[in-house]
Amino acid sequence: MNKLNFFNNFSDAVCAFTKDNELIFSNSTFWSVFFDYKNFERFKKRFNFNICFLSSENIKNLTPIDILLKSDENFHTICTYQNYNDEYLNFYIYKFTYNEYKITVFKNITAQTSLEKTESRYIQLQKKYDEIKETTKMYSKLQEHAQNQVLKMGLINRISSVIRETNDIEKVLASALEEIHNFMGAYKTYFSMKEKNIFKIKYCIGSEISLTDVETEYEPDILKEIKNKNIVMTACKKEYLNADSFLPDGINRIIIPVYNKNRLLGIIVVLTKQKIQLEENREILQSVSVHLSSSIIQAGLISQLNKKNKKLEKTLKELKDTQLQLINSEKMASVGQLVSGVAHEINTPLASISSNNKLINKILSSSEQFDSKKLEILKNLNDIDIEAASRISNIVKSLKRFVRLDEAEFQEADINKELDLTLKLIEHELKNNIKVVKNYSQIPPVMCSVNMLNQVFMNILVNSCHSIQEKGNKGFIKISTLSDEKNLIVKIEDNGAGIPLNIQNKIFNVGFTTKKIGIGTGLGLSISKKIIELHKGTINFTSKQNIGTEFIISIPITSQT
Repeated sequence: MNKLNFFNNFSDAVCAFTKDNELIFSNSTFWSVFFDYKNFERFKKRFNFNICFLSSENIKNLTPIDILLKSDENFHTICTYQNYNDEYLNFYIYKFTYNEYKITVFKNITAQTSLEKTESRYIQLQKKYDEIKETTKMYSKLQEHAQNQVLKMGLINRISSVIRETNDIEKVLASALEEIHNFMGAYKTYFSMKEKNIFKIKYCIGSEISLTDVETEYEPDILKEIKNKNIVMTACKKEYLNADSFLPDGINRIIIPVYNKNRLLGIIVVLTKQKIQLEENREILQSVSVHLSSSIIQAGLISQLNKKNKKLEKTLKELKDTQLQLINSEKMASVGQLVSGVAHEINTPLASISSNNKLINKILSSSEQFDSKKLEILKNLNDIDIEAASRISNIVKSLKRFVRLDEAEFQEADINKELDLTLKLIEHELKNNIKVVKNYSQIPPVMCSVNMLNQVFMNILVNSCHSIQEKGNKGFIKISTLSDEKNLIVKIEDNGAGIPLNIQNKIFNVGFTTKKIGIGTGLGLSISKKIIELHKGTINFTSKQNIGTEFIISIPITSQT
């Protein structure tokens, strides 16, 4: 085999087979690689295919070495070899014919395959690393963006909180400017309000000198940007054109317009030495501008509302004073109507007293002795005088109480007694042809303005008397009182002429009356309704012509004023 010995110089394992597939030569490298070689049959069964470039009908039952030896052509494949240490080695096997021998080369590519796998793994890992690096970078940006958003939202929330808590524009401006001042790292921040065609500084942070109401002017190109609602940042030498001093080098000026729709309210001016990325902060600055705009408009509306409220309060007070005067005026008109009747009621007992006095004087001036008969006469006359004087006193007291104007305050009152008082005052209206029927219930005291309610009762009772007189026959007035858990109810019913249907919706109107001039003022029922409404109550009626009318008054037992 000397002619095959040169294969010992190969670094790869080499073996030679005869045409009958008999192994006749193995180089030294073969024995160092396949150190566990025992016999050829066991050896070839340790090979398994990885890649084969030839087809075989029985590839499942044949080993790569079997196929290699059976092939008459040059052959190459990649196989896996399992040694006795259960290690797996990768071999590139190729066969060629040398003279009459089949030369087979086993090239160990385990390291190469491992390197290729490692390189492939490295490429995959590098790709994954790049992806993770890119993702981390993206997450870092998102985190930074989220942190900035949190800071911005915190700023907006703090400004919104101040706006919710107060309508004081000074406090809102102070809070908003301080937040922007700190957020932008500014050394001066101020708000200039637009007044007509000029800007006036209304609040400033970062200046020891008060700048309130200082007029500020700006460059035409800046005014154009403001008009277009744009936030603008520029490097400038002066805060505003008419400023007395120059700014230090490296100062950036940011101007934020504050608009309400298309109306320019003013501008926020920020002076800072920091390098500001305007685009990154544009959203937050616009948001502050919107919040400040809403606050300024809200504060202005509330200021107007407060002024209107004060004006309304003044008007309401004047109206209440006028209403009270009107009630008292109507009361005095009612008193005027009562005077003639009351005077007649007083004249009768006064005439009796005067006549009795004349008779007593005549008896006393006579020289006759006082016998028992004369003494009896004097005693009777005295009793009559006492009764007449008492009657006069009661009439005067009732009238005096009725006309008192200082009992408008709410106090507890027995409405049954107040109705009796009113009936005494209008006795001359009742005369002998009107019967009064009293259906009084046991009712609790009521919180009310006694004087005003008596006026209501008198107006309705007098109207009932006139209605019965108008009908021209004898009649009755029925007065009923009752109560439930919350309200006192007074019903006054008569069988007078009634109220025509066509005027029933007018009887509570101011100035409306069916009485002749000089008799009615047209205020009685209108004032009565107002008085009941002041008591948080209601007054209603039902009426049929030539049958009669019933008024129903309901007021709360406990004052709701």
